[in-house]
Amino acid sequence: MSEYNAKNYTEQGGEVTHIGGKLIIEDGAEVEGLSGGGSSYTLPTASAETLGGVKAKVKDSETVEVAVDEGGKLYVPAVPQIDHQENAVGEDVSALVSSFNALLKALETAGLMKSE
Repeated sequence: MSEYNAKNYTEQGGEVTHIGGKLIIEDGAEVEGLSGGGSSYTLPTASAETLGGVKAKVKDSETVEVAVDEGGKLYVPAVPQIDHQENAVGEDVSALVSSFNALLKALETAGLMKSE
């Protein structure tokens, strides 16, 4: 067998092609002979067992950032929790309004409700 000094070469009468450099497939090119048909490849849906694709909503005011760990797992931020709020008790409407407003403020502070 002869020695080659190129990263990419064909041998054995064209039966074997070695690609040691970068392979660039130009727009419009087709690949034949791969399992799944090459150009008809379908990305599997991601699951706990399968690395695959997910559909994402476009970034807007209602979306939050997510993180991917080194193993390829996707994580979303935890929903913040507010401190325990005691049951509202009061002898009159004024005391109930005060208790309710404290709950609203706690929700706003935790980022679960927009401020004015």
